[in-house]
Amino acid sequence: MQTDKMDNILTDILKDIETRYPVDTILVDGKQVWPLLRAEYALHHIKYTFNKWGEVVPVENKFHRLIRAINNSSYGFVNWFRHYDYIAISDTLERRNIDGEFWNKLLDPIIDCIGADKVLLIENPIPWHYPAGKVHTRHVASMDMLMLAIAYQFAIPYGLEIENQALLESIKKEYTLKINDKRAIKWRLALEAVYRHLFNRFRPKAILLSDSYGPNLSAIKAAKALRIPVIEFQHGWIGKEHPAYNVHIELDKYCFPDYLLAFGKNDIEVFENSLFIKPQNVIPIGSFYIEYLKRNHKKDPVLVDRISNYRRSVGISLATGTEQRTIDFVSQTALIDEGILHILIPRTYSAERYGSLNLPKNVIVIEDKNFHETMLYVDFHATVLSSCALEAPSLGVQNILVNFDNLSRQYYGTILHDSRITRYADTPGEFVEIINTFEKLDRETICLLSEDFIATNYEANIKHFIRDHSAFLL
Repeated sequence: MQTDKMDNILTDILKDIETRYPVDTILVDGKQVWPLLRAEYALHHIKYTFNKWGEVVPVENKFHRLIRAINNSSYGFVNWFRHYDYIAISDTLERRNIDGEFWNKLLDPIIDCIGADKVLLIENPIPWHYPAGKVHTRHVASMDMLMLAIAYQFAIPYGLEIENQALLESIKKEYTLKINDKRAIKWRLALEAVYRHLFNRFRPKAILLSDSYGPNLSAIKAAKALRIPVIEFQHGWIGKEHPAYNVHIELDKYCFPDYLLAFGKNDIEVFENSLFIKPQNVIPIGSFYIEYLKRNHKKDPVLVDRISNYRRSVGISLATGTEQRTIDFVSQTALIDEGILHILIPRTYSAERYGSLNLPKNVIVIEDKNFHETMLYVDFHATVLSSCALEAPSLGVQNILVNFDNLSRQYYGTILHDSRITRYADTPGEFVEIINTFEKLDRETICLLSEDFIATNYEANIKHFIRDHSAFLL
């Protein structure tokens, strides 16, 4: 039976499974399929846990998803018919407005370095694409076009035989998971077939990715089968507790990237003795967007004036799975001390979702600024699990992590342990006390103390990587 401990420790599931079950022996046509399923199992377990907490994890209606995919699929359609030396794969969540253009903050800088006309970016719309005339990337096509992969499913025998399927049934029973394994495997194999067809056609020198799990796993497998190097760019938190990056049993190496361009040198330590990637192939490059904002952002005088009416201010990053609990927590802390301004930062603002919240007067929801921009105004940053906890110090802001069920300490305790930079609060009262007593360091000092998390000199680092790997990047 699943224990209360497992309800709280979201990321232990894959370690638990992979150290207790011989999942490497689960095969289809003699090939391992656990790599295709492991992220799915972790995600379902996390959603199950969030639902038990009373958090709502939105699930899109399949018919609506299909209609959206049909509408999106024409985006950048003509771009499928050019020749490219490189294929990049990312999503719209990575785009940020820079001087009126929406940049992919992870991939556009390297795309510009190797040649904008040499790269096709296949973009997953979450949920929609930005207007074609307003994106910085020169050649973008919609990943929803690859929904044609559905047609390939019919080329895979319906009676897919999974060797040792009983292991999967035992795992699902233990963790109360409802997953259609055959359907999940067929979808990923179908998508792999589509990517293999594309890569055979374009014969790219390298594949650039903003993450290596989810749908992109199929792209990695297709690329590795064709001996095409795969480079992943870190998009969020990576730690020894992250289920996608911590592998506990020897698995098919065709499922993992060749290089990981990471935020900082701390990430190299995550992969010591790793079964995911060799630590020497983890290259710290820093963050293009953070360095851009620190050099160029001009403050909004209206927000500056509003914050000046309060003694201290804190920006709170909201995230799926802990959002409502965080809002409830902040509503309590705001009533304890009305001299503190709390700024809620949604991942994506929705007037329908956030406009109707009944919040204390010293709690506002930011509508027109993202997390990175908001950090340039506030005294402190707060979150439960968001990877913003790693980025805030690089913008000169100290953290106060809301430690629901010890989750924050579990995720970040071994990384964010410098009490000059990060404190942990278990209760609303403790949260307010920390805000009022936390010694504020100047932003430059905070940035210096956090250089191991996010390296500096992004532009030089990326050019250095390209030069050292000129065999397939020039």
